[in-house]
Amino acid sequence: MDDFTDIDGIILKVLNGSATKEEKDKVTQWANEADTNRFALERLKGIWSQRSGDPFLIGHEEQKRKLWMRFNETERRVSPGTSIPFYQQTWVRIAVVIVIIFFPVYSVYFQPEKTPTPEIEAVTIVRKANPTGQKSLIHLPDGSKVWLNSASTISYVEQFSDSLRSIKLEGEAYFDVVEDSLRPFVVNFESLLVRVLGTEFSVCAFGQDKDLRITLVEGSVKVLKATDPTEGNKTLQAGTGLIYSKEIGNFLPFTKKSNPELFNKSTEWKNGHLIFDGRNFSDFVAEISRWYGVKVVVKGSPPMGWNIRARFENELLTNVLEAVAYNKGFTYSLKGKELIITFDKHESL
Repeated sequence: MDDFTDIDGIILKVLNGSATKEEKDKVTQWANEADTNRFALERLKGIWSQRSGDPFLIGHEEQKRKLWMRFNETERRVSPGTSIPFYQQTWVRIAVVIVIIFFPVYSVYFQPEKTPTPEIEAVTIVRKANPTGQKSLIHLPDGSKVWLNSASTISYVEQFSDSLRSIKLEGEAYFDVVEDSLRPFVVNFESLLVRVLGTEFSVCAFGQDKDLRITLVEGSVKVLKATDPTEGNKTLQAGTGLIYSKEIGNFLPFTKKSNPELFNKSTEWKNGHLIFDGRNFSDFVAEISRWYGVKVVVKGSPPMGWNIRARFENELLTNVLEAVAYNKGFTYSLKGKELIITFDKHESL
């Protein structure tokens, strides 16, 4: 992996137009390392495009002071209760100081005397979160739609930039992305990135799960490893998907034809279809807990080879439990938001 210790100086060259192609490529690679890097770069571009506001430049120190004041004013304008990520604080301030120190004074834009200092547009981070047992439909600034599953969170800037649409996901979401060839749509989740221009796809990335899953319904997408985009770089076509093992670090492809249960499970949850595709008992418990918003307590031991395969459409929890309990030999009781599943000791031997 490239050493990015000198990235601030290289970014400066990109901003002032003196960077070589190799340096531009290095900044692009650095930006692809993490969504915080991309946001930081976009923020610096916005600051760089603003004019100084001073009729006569009076030195580096004064310029630094004024620019820091503008940053402080920007942060105060961020919506109350909205968390401000790291790239809007220390890193950006350091980078801006580097710009002021190293960029020649005479190259900063001059303006006529008494011209008011232009306002810097505040960056507001929007965060949408669903508790267990709740799903929602979210409309993004570009017109794209996101179906957000329960126990899931997305975050994004209130207004996308003119070169990138970036989303951070924790949990599961189905995306219907408006096509825009000039602004790639990037979903960041755990150690992976999905990059598209316009398409429909689903991403499952719950922190406690051992796998990540990307399922493509229409169009095409690229799947990249966030830490090393050149290592992953898998391209999916419509009707295909990828499972990424967090333990092993490898990809396993699947298709709608080869594994229809998994494909449908990945895409039909937004329509109220609860599908069990043969996974183990712990996966069953996690799915029930997220889907219905209950705490599951297990008494006794489930039978070996759980392997439940079933499909339910907008069913009550009690109806699901009745069907599965009959098949797997357990009893249950539901008290408020606590579900107790009990396996008879004789049955579990």
